[in-house]
This record gives sequence, C-alpha cells and structure tokens, in this order.
Amino acid sequence: MENKTTPQRDALDVILEELAPLSGRLVLDIGCGKGKLASRLRAAGAEWHGLDPCAPEGVDMIDRAPAEAMPYADGSFDAAICVNALHHVAMPEMARALSEAARVLRGDGRLVVIEPRASGALSQVLAVVDDETEIRNAAQAAMDATGALREVTAYDFPRVERYSGFQGFCDSLIAVDPGRAALIEANADALRRAFERHATRENGAWLLSQPMSVRIFQPA
Repeated sequence: MENKTTPQRDALDVILEELAPLSGRLVLDIGCGKGKLASRLRAAGAEWHGLDPCAPEGVDMIDRAPAEAMPYADGSFDAAICVNALHHVAMPEMARALSEAARVLRGDGRLVVIEPRASGALSQVLAVVDDETEIRNAAQAAMDATGALREVTAYDFPRVERYSGFQGFCDSLIAVDPGRAALIEANADALRRAFERHATRENGAWLLSQPMSVRIFQPA
C-alpha cells in the first residue's frame, strides 16, 4: 500500500484524479443521495449510475437499494465511488457492502471510498447533537478487515466547510438529516457555544475544518 499526503482539495478532485481517465467508463456512485456528483462526472466523460436506499422515486439512473444488496450482475462497473456514505450503512452490514462493491466491479476496477475522520473542528461541533465517532471508526475498521478488496492507496485531505453563521450551520445539518432538527432545538445553546469556539472567521464567513480519509481499493 502506498501512503501519501496531499494539500487541501475536495472529493471531486480526488475522484477525478484517482479514476482518470473517466471517458466512457461506467461509474457506480454508492450512497449517491440525490446524485449531486452526477453532472460533474458526466462532464468528465463518465457514464454515471447511482445507488441509494433513500433516493427519490423515479430519478433517472438511480436505483433504490442498499449498498449491502446491490441489484447488479458481477463485474458490471469499471469503477465505483462511495463518498460520505459508508458510515451511514448499518455497522453489521458494512463488511457486506464492501464485498458487494468488490463483486460488481470488473477485475481491474477501482473503488474510491471517502469518509470523514472522527476528529476535527466540524466533528467536535457536530458531536453536540450527533456524535458519529463510533460509526466513523467502524467504517474504517470494516475497510481494514475486508478480504474482498485490496487497498492500493490511502491518504487524508483537509475539507473546509463555510457557513454564513450559526443558523446557516444548523440549516446545513438539517439538510443532511431532517431528524437532527429536534436535537438542534433541544441543544441550541450548547451547539452555538461549540460552533463559536471551534469555527474561525475569514472574509465574513465561518469556517469549520474536517479531516477526510481517502482509501482506494481493487477487487482482491
């Protein structure tokens, strides 16, 4: 396994670099949500296909199914990505989800997994209402233990999120998970204190940093 460090970038930068060239390649986006990466990857030449158990009904090229039970034949895809999604798979099913990713990849295909670390300013603020330490560590452990995939590269990069202020931060948390609204309301004072303690100011915006883990695999 190769280990390397990298300057600040975002998930799309990582994907475009690690899967280049994308032209004509069929890419599965595991845990794609509403498919926000689709247009950018298609612009780079990829044939994008999404998978998400909670995807909106009737969205073209997105299948509603869990990562641990993919509705595809063996060797269907040239590459796969899993961005901020593995830690949302139930912990007992994480190993199965990784095995499924290996199964649907062609022999020389690559899987790019990008996951938030259980550290950093953003994680410390989020923990006031939704502590993801256990599930994020479980995602890393599942990748460490998988026998279906062979890791070829691993590194971290710093992600920085920008907010207009505390309310903008709260709105972003609710957009990801509407169930957090009640927790935010119940813990508003503590959450605001944590936000103001950990966030930095730059050009009128509030910034929170989040270390991101990148791990690249091929079928074993």
